[in-house]
Amino acid sequence: MKTPKGELKYKLLNVCEFTSTRKRMSCIFRMPDNRILLMCKGADSVIQERLSDQSRNSDMFFQTKKFCDDFAAEGLRTLYLA
Repeated sequence: MKTPKGELKYKLLNVCEFTSTRKRMSCIFRMPDNRILLMCKGADSVIQERLSDQSRNSDMFFQTKKFCDDFAAEGLRTLYLA
């Protein structure tokens, strides 16, 4: 649903909190068009395991992995969002 300012509103349906076992957290949203969206953020290794073969073999993935590897080499903490 659009607000008067043209912004889209998403309804938060549930949050699966971060745990050290899962190494990720997830949020479930209802999108403005009524579809359900799951967004998950977490350690690169945990998210990579759950990506489809098509995603893992995409140019976008290789570029993202390179950026994250470069940041990690500088001592920065990196997370993936899927």
